[in-house]
Amino acid sequence: MKSGASVEPKHFKSLAFLTADIVSFTNLSSKSSAKQVVALLNRLYSQMDDVIDSFEDIYKLETIGDAYNIVSGLNTQETLSETSHVISIIECAQRFMDIVRSLDMTDQITDHIQIRVGIHVGPAVGGVANMAMPKYSLFGDTVTITGQMEQTSRPMEIHVSGPACDLVKDVFEFEVSESVPVLDMKQRMPAWWLLHKKSRASFVAFGGNAAQ
Repeated sequence: MKSGASVEPKHFKSLAFLTADIVSFTNLSSKSSAKQVVALLNRLYSQMDDVIDSFEDIYKLETIGDAYNIVSGLNTQETLSETSHVISIIECAQRFMDIVRSLDMTDQITDHIQIRVGIHVGPAVGGVANMAMPKYSLFGDTVTITGQMEQTSRPMEIHVSGPACDLVKDVFEFEVSESVPVLDMKQRMPAWWLLHKKSRASFVAFGGNAAQ
């Protein structure tokens, strides 16, 4: 895009998405100075950016307000499994939680913040939709459902859709959540709360090579 070359639209069979946002950010920002809000977001997002840079195929999508959106699998459709993409997204989410727990808040009006996280996996279409302000974007129901998983998440919890959970249930422990109304709100998506990664012993007992 930077060179002026056209970017062909592409259909992706399966991508793993994550959306995170700050709990009660509107209330916090209304009580904070502009300098405090910008400092907080820069501090948080720069550390989250460092995390995604450590993964082979996780990329940040457009950040809208305090919503932070990432995707796994854009460049490894043929070389890594969709299970690997979900594992990477979940491990990334766990590291985001660690960042938030230890975030420097000494210049803020509160001593801590919390985030909500939603994760989903499925097909999407990628392309450049606005040539006046070109940027690569991803579209489809999978993107929408990821946002709905985040909106129904709890503070400092990782809310995982049924399809994503099914791919990695041999690698991570989950606790069942209420199903989530999605899309037209007449459909319901099974959902789970992420607990932790299984021990190596239990992972091997389940077959042990899900990430390959």
